[in-house]
Amino acid sequence: MDPGCSCPDKGTPGGMCHATRSPLSLSSLPVAAAEVGRNSEISARRVTPERGGACGSVLLVRIYVVEGAYALALFSALTFVLISWFVSRQYARYGRFAGWPAGVSAAQIFYGCALITFTLFPIPDYSTNYCARRADVQRWQLDPLTSLDNITAYAQANGALATAFSPVLWQVMLNVIFFVPLGFFLAYRSRRSLPTTTALAAGTSVLIELTQGTGLWGLLPCPYRIADVDDVITNTSGAILGWFLAVALRRSLPDPRPQPTADPGPPSPMRQAVGVLLDVQIYLIVQIGVFVLVNPALQGIIDLNSAYVFEVMVTLVTFTLFAFIPMLRDDRASPGLASVHLVVARKDGSTHPAALWSVLVRWIVRWLPVTLFGLPALLVILPIEALVSWRTEQHRSLASMLSRTVLVTREHLRGAKRSEADQVTT
Repeated sequence: MDPGCSCPDKGTPGGMCHATRSPLSLSSLPVAAAEVGRNSEISARRVTPERGGACGSVLLVRIYVVEGAYALALFSALTFVLISWFVSRQYARYGRFAGWPAGVSAAQIFYGCALITFTLFPIPDYSTNYCARRADVQRWQLDPLTSLDNITAYAQANGALATAFSPVLWQVMLNVIFFVPLGFFLAYRSRRSLPTTTALAAGTSVLIELTQGTGLWGLLPCPYRIADVDDVITNTSGAILGWFLAVALRRSLPDPRPQPTADPGPPSPMRQAVGVLLDVQIYLIVQIGVFVLVNPALQGIIDLNSAYVFEVMVTLVTFTLFAFIPMLRDDRASPGLASVHLVVARKDGSTHPAALWSVLVRWIVRWLPVTLFGLPALLVILPIEALVSWRTEQHRSLASMLSRTVLVTREHLRGAKRSEADQVTT
């Protein structure tokens, strides 16, 4: 089935095709990839009035939408897994969660995901004799500026208006646009010079073309993209444009690397809440990992569907993360609280680590109900904790009150220790 257009083999007058209403779905991606692969050969062949047109434009748009969706999915997965590390790096560098630098870093990560997905996906269905049907396709286009010849030829055959909406032009334009963010980030965030930016962009583009021209370095039965020297030229040109754009806007934009600030505290309720939510996120990652690794190992040995087995696994995971590991740490912090650089300190202001029984009480209050009633128990516990924190002095949660502890920043505790040492020496 055609992934989005219906075109005769030799095209219709002016290269126009009839767009169909087939929905874009995951099941249609292999077909869409194969069809776009056919149209992408426009950039490596001399264009005639029978090639390109509306059909190629629709396919080009659809494939970019699909690749963008893959990039968003990859970015979301990385965000879920790495968010605690990312937040911790923000506090380590700036003494706070700096919104603008964090946004710039997130944009860079998303762009990196886009580079990966736009290079690799969507991969066609090789079970349909894809390689045999395309054995005569030339996969290496090494003649510079051939794409400009193609645009000129298409314009002469179809006119300027048709060319403006044709994939022959837009493949070139999108290749330029796609590398503008790379040049922008290299100049704005990394402070790279123009020669360095040009070299890095050209090297990145060459690596992409080699990956595509070799079929993922021989991992696939045959290549499904054209390795085009013109792509290297247009990609590098886009990065250069991005570099000049960043230089022009640099003074108007906030500093992506501000100076660090002091962090004596006390921590805000929002910061404490973020630490708790990161605890939940880390628990989910570890629990999923345990199930993935343990289930195959214990298959046939014990009944994995037993509620008792599930409760034991949850108990072990929560106790390890939120009791055993904090007991080993000097700051007694759980992984999420450590990510926002908070310390579980004694209520009396002592600089000594919180008592072990205090850590155990915090686990019992917040995580033992998860063992007994499952993850939905947090939907009851966390609002209660938030309400108690909002109503009490120093914004102490129920777990902090019952464990006779208080959350302070790492810098506050270091300052208290320095003051205590100075008093001893004097």
